[in-house]
Amino acid sequence: MIEVAVQKRLDQFLLDVNFGDGGFVCLAGRNGSGKSSLMKIIAGLMRPDEGQVWINGIDVTDWPMEKRRVVMVTPDSALPSMEVDAHLLWGAKLRGRRVESSRLETTKEDLGIDFQGTVGRLSMGMRERVALATALLASPSAILVDEAFANLHEKEEFIASYRKLAAEARIDVVFSTQDDSDGKLADHLYLMEQGKAMKRF
Repeated sequence: MIEVAVQKRLDQFLLDVNFGDGGFVCLAGRNGSGKSSLMKIIAGLMRPDEGQVWINGIDVTDWPMEKRRVVMVTPDSALPSMEVDAHLLWGAKLRGRRVESSRLETTKEDLGIDFQGTVGRLSMGMRERVALATALLASPSAILVDEAFANLHEKEEFIASYRKLAAEARIDVVFSTQDDSDGKLADHLYLMEQGKAMKRF
């Protein structure tokens, strides 16, 4: 469960958000609506002017990102110099976790990762698949996906598989999109405009 009650003065407006949900959560809104800033506050990359962030009932407002057990994935998150399989295990290795080979293979199969080689030689969509799978295999409390579903082929199929794997691992996922129709792929949908988040379901 991710709970947020924060305010942050940005250049364009006041970010003023209250929400509390778990599972697979969609933040939909145009560029500049406050989605990325909200995710940075949840991740610990930006401090709110006022308010708190709770993850699984714990106030993490003053905690650094690594202590929050939160991973943020953007379209640029993949590390281009790494081999695909090494990249997939990299996040877990950083956290001192061992990934069973069966889980690695299941994750690759379910998320359509059937390619090898250096990550930097992959298409943007393939790089995003690798970064998203790496986050999942690290077993954090929450994954924040900032527009990183946007460049995927067969996006709906991928998101459905990602949602299933995250639920099985009890990982909350918040993802942002400019297309509010992506909300049909989520447990909860919030529409963001001018720093406000309005819950639709």
